[in-house]
Amino acid sequence: MTLSKQLIALISLIFIAIFLANLKTSTDSIQEYLQKESQSHARSTAISLGLTLKPYISDDTDIILETMVNAVFDSGFYQEIAVSDPAGKVLITKTNPTTFQDVPLWFTDFFQMDSATAEQDISEDQGDKQLLGHVKVTVHKGMGYLKLWEQAKQTFIYSIVMLAIFIVVLVVALRVLLNPLARIENLARQIADGEFNLIDKLPGTIEIRNVAQSMNLMSGKLEKVISNLNKRLEESGKKLSMDPLTGLDTRPGFETSMKQRFMAKGQGFILIIKIFELGPYASKNSPKKVDEFIKHFVLTIKNVLKDQNQEIQQFFRIMGSEFVLLVNLKNREQAEILSGQILNALAEMGKGMDKPNVAHIGGVMFDPHGTTAQMIAAANEAYEKACLVGDNSYVIAENSGNSYDSDEWKEIVRSAIDNDQVELSFTAQAYSLANKEKLLLEETMSRVLDNNGDPLAIGTFISIAEKIDRIADFDMLVINKVIDHIRLHNVTYDIAINLSFTTLANGPFLSSLAQLLKDNNDIAHHLVFSVTAYGAAKDTEAFSRFIDFAHRNGAKVILKRYESKFLRIDQIKAFKLDYIRLARVYTEKISIDAEKRDLVKAVKEMGDLLDISILAEAVESDSDYEAVREIGLDGASR
Repeated sequence: MTLSKQLIALISLIFIAIFLANLKTSTDSIQEYLQKESQSHARSTAISLGLTLKPYISDDTDIILETMVNAVFDSGFYQEIAVSDPAGKVLITKTNPTTFQDVPLWFTDFFQMDSATAEQDISEDQGDKQLLGHVKVTVHKGMGYLKLWEQAKQTFIYSIVMLAIFIVVLVVALRVLLNPLARIENLARQIADGEFNLIDKLPGTIEIRNVAQSMNLMSGKLEKVISNLNKRLEESGKKLSMDPLTGLDTRPGFETSMKQRFMAKGQGFILIIKIFELGPYASKNSPKKVDEFIKHFVLTIKNVLKDQNQEIQQFFRIMGSEFVLLVNLKNREQAEILSGQILNALAEMGKGMDKPNVAHIGGVMFDPHGTTAQMIAAANEAYEKACLVGDNSYVIAENSGNSYDSDEWKEIVRSAIDNDQVELSFTAQAYSLANKEKLLLEETMSRVLDNNGDPLAIGTFISIAEKIDRIADFDMLVINKVIDHIRLHNVTYDIAINLSFTTLANGPFLSSLAQLLKDNNDIAHHLVFSVTAYGAAKDTEAFSRFIDFAHRNGAKVILKRYESKFLRIDQIKAFKLDYIRLARVYTEKISIDAEKRDLVKAVKEMGDLLDISILAEAVESDSDYEAVREIGLDGASR
């Protein structure tokens, strides 16, 4: 019950109690007054009637006696009038029934009234004591009850009207008075959702005003905390994903870019550029000179890319002497021209640095139906061939070695989905860091087989399924298998299910999923739908709507492979996530990397503020595992 309703109920009860007490008191007073008035009326009537009858009472046959008694009886509300002779013989008696219809029985039972009775002797004269007769008058108490009932009804109606007016005024007053509390409640909910707004118009009531000011203060402080965490994450994230010497993205950035290209069904070429015999060069020169050489090497390539209008952000340093370029070129001829221009520029640079053979390039066209591993292997093979060609040479491979063409892949995907050639395994078990025996979450991994029973490249399979609009069928197939697994094995922990981002906005899929979750509402809370940080960043509004959808239907959502370069904290706070699983790059060698430790601490603080469980992914070493446990993450997989 709301505070306003409680106050209205309490004040109304007090009002009713006061009204009832006042009604009882006033009714008792009126009852006492009517009792006395009835007694007085009975006495005066008895005296008056006695004087009137005195001249005629000596003759009990005189018709005038009865006429006078009737006249008095009919002119008032009497229960009984009796006239008797000195011996007590009743000469005349007139009576009315004791019951009456105008007043409820419960009222007469609650307010007891006595009948007022008066007696008067009739004497010969004032000085003579000779008794002529006796008059007894009893006033009917119904008259008193009727007056008392009418008065009580008027008082009750008046009080009800006043109560109604009072409640209306009270409701309006409470609405005005408690409206600031609604704003305070709304602010509290906004803070819980990560929106740190302020109450601009402070209420006039001192106590409520103080609460509003406290809420504003808390909101402002939390906003500063989130802002500081966001800055720390951005700075630390940039340092982790950037080579400190060259400023280039590192291997994690390359892997992410490849995933982006697969999801976007992109095109272009992968060029592996390796500095030739950097080790021997470093052994003959100082570290400073080697660093200067690498910086000039990178700058030279960037200048060539700039001249050719290529995207510089697709340039990565994989390790010491190995670099990768992702370039948006349409055909092999363009890739060869660019490779030649890069190597010519590097050769010119090498002349001034006593290193004529600077580098070799091996390239391959991006294959949306292949895998990263296949394309890197093909590019490395091309690089080895380039080394055999001669100084500063390149080789661009014909293809990535993918064994199926586009049409074959489409048929394989259709067949695998239609014939349920999908197997599930459950990996990446995340155990609680506070209780190593408690399994929090495990991830579903799909294994798709071709018609010969051989496993297919899952990345390529997903890409083709999206292209031919069968990805929703595949995701639904996996979800049903997970539900069967939960029921068969009485699973009590959460299971993450990877979803393609294109599925999240698929109306028919969501309708079917809602019905499926409704039919399995007893286990829906164990289903955790998993979306990559990169996928969520593509359309944050669609992702936010899917989270609301999942929560409405009893399921959960995890954001996996989280890196701050994809989503800032101020974006995450609006998502109302259940889990965040950090990218492996954040926890790898965290035990010896203070920068990573600070970054993960910042994410953990964010999780505590937003009530999100933070998990670490694939922690290898015991020292790293101990580090994330000390930081206080909720769970980790090994």
